[in-house]
Amino acid sequence: MVDRVLDVADRALDRVRKTPRRRLDAVPPSKVRPDPFAPPPAPAPAPAPAKVEAPVERPLGEVAFAAQIYGRRTCMWSGRAQRLLIDLGAEPSFYDLDDPEHRHLETRLVRETKQPELPWVYVRGEFVGGHRQLDELARLGKLEELLLPPEQRAAEKKRRVRIEAPPKPGGHAPESGERGPAGED
Repeated sequence: MVDRVLDVADRALDRVRKTPRRRLDAVPPSKVRPDPFAPPPAPAPAPAPAKVEAPVERPLGEVAFAAQIYGRRTCMWSGRAQRLLIDLGAEPSFYDLDDPEHRHLETRLVRETKQPELPWVYVRGEFVGGHRQLDELARLGKLEELLLPPEQRAAEKKRRVRIEAPPKPGGHAPESGERGPAGED
């Protein structure tokens, strides 16, 4: 009887309201909450990890290439190192570290070479440094020899002739405390 009175009162109020109240036709089931004092369920056993073999890392510098440059196309020092090697007749292999396939190499280069700045230059598989060191080798005339394949380099050393100038006759180096011709009064 009470339910019927409440139902009639709700309908009368619905006529007065602008929007009728929403009614549930069916009562939803109550949510069952877990007991907070129950022990936690045992974790499922972890599947055995599949054996994943680490990919074999190829060396950064390879003897088969005359020169390899690891740098960025936007770096002027990488471009200058490349230009220097091209001017000497060596076609360097350039690895752009901005490419997604070479992005992982930068941390490896820093770790292995202990050089944090661009570019990293390898000549016949040997790390020589950056542009500054490459330029110094070129100015000293040693870069052309390093660019040769190992078998030609050995033959080149055998053919090399060392020229020594004989000492000047009658000339001697001034001893300490002795003044030379420019210091005479």
